[in-house]
Formats: sequence, structure tokens, C-alpha cells
Amino acid sequence: MNDEKEEEKLSLNVRIKNFSELYLAHHEISEDCKNHFFKIGPFYLCVGCTSVIAGIIIEGIILFSFLDFFNTNPIALALITSYGVSLALLQLLLKPKNKLIKIFMRFSLGFGMGTLLAIVVMIPNWYWKIGLFILLVLGTFLYNKVRRDFASDPCS
Repeated sequence: MNDEKEEEKLSLNVRIKNFSELYLAHHEISEDCKNHFFKIGPFYLCVGCTSVIAGIIIEGIILFSFLDFFNTNPIALALITSYGVSLALLQLLLKPKNKLIKIFMRFSLGFGMGTLLAIVVMIPNWYWKIGLFILLVLGTFLYNKVRRDFASDPCS
């Protein structure tokens, strides 16, 4: 009876590892690729995706906490968006190997994306909303395509 439970537990751990490696980490779980993922409990999470999503969420919290400031200073939103996009492009050029630098650059990308998303939500003109949303989607698609097509790292 205990052997069955141990085997079932082992099987669940293997299934969690396989699921998180395939869908959450996007990278081979190995020593060679350790700068590409985090391990939190039984889950492996992609450094880039996790950092971008954290940047979007934190930017949303900051934005809506200081909504009056951003409503009266729209140039701040444009500067934050430009900052995030600039660091994303810089990362494409530099391809840093250091995990902390990758986290910072991807977090900044998320911060900028969150700001652009907020601009899409806040802007009153519907055709600007549609145009900026299309720009956000196209930018995200192109960024990911460039990263995928020009990846020199076998773990990318």
C-alpha cells in the first residue's frame, strides 16, 4: 500500500516537473540552462515570462495607486513605456547571460507594456485605443519572433 502511494507521489512530482518545464519554464531543466528559469517549490518558471508579468502587475498597481498624477502628467506614461521598450531592445542586442540583468530588463519590459496597456485603457478616443492596442500586440509578437529566430543560446 505504501509503495503505491510513493509511486503515485513520485508520478505526480514527475508530472508537475514535466508540465512546468514544458508550459511554465519553456527551457530544459538542466544546469546549462539554470539562468533561464526559477524553481519555486515543485514548479519551474521562465525568468523572462515571470519577470514581464511581474512588471505588468506592479506597474498596474502603481498606476492605479497614483491615477491622478498620471492623468495630469501623460508624458510620464510615454516615458515609462519608452523606457520599457528601450530596455527590451537593448536586451535583444546585448543578450545578457546574468540572471539578475535578465530579470531587470524583462521586468522593465513588463513595466513598459503595463503602461502602454494602461494608456490603451485610459485614452478616451476609441480609434487611438484600437491603434495603440494593435501596436502593443504587434510589438509583442515581433519581439517574441525576433527572440525566437535569432536566439544564439541553445536554452532560448
